Amino acid sequence: MDSFFVKGRPVPQGSLKFIHGRPIHARATDLAVWRADIARNAELSGYRPVDGAVKVSCEFIYIKPKTSSRSMPWVKPDLDKLIRAVLDGLTGVAYVDDAQVTLISASKSYGSVEGVWITIEQLGT
Repeated sequence: MDSFFVKGRPVPQGSLKFIHGRPIHARATDLAVWRADIARNAELSGYRPVDGAVKVSCEFIYIKPKTSSRSMPWVKPDLDKLIRAVLDGLTGVAYVDDAQVTLISASKSYGSVEGVWITIEQLGT
């Protein structure tokens, strides 16, 4: 399958905070919208749930702040939390369960449009 792009500021799926004993994501609304955008773009790109092992590749793109001298975005959000949001967004769309993901490739870089390039490859059954 080809890669697809999800436009927008990537939202990390971070740790939970507890309010009145219930676990809540700090940015629950933003996260829900981001995961829905990922799922919708995967469906529009022709992805359907598969069985077996899957490889997921993600390239997260951020706009470089004008005041930054960094060549790479080595600041928050953490790459592992960005990946977690993508994997959950693809569950039920590109694979049945994110436990099927046996190989992950991910990076953060600067570019002109914020978002994430995602590629999903079925590795076998």
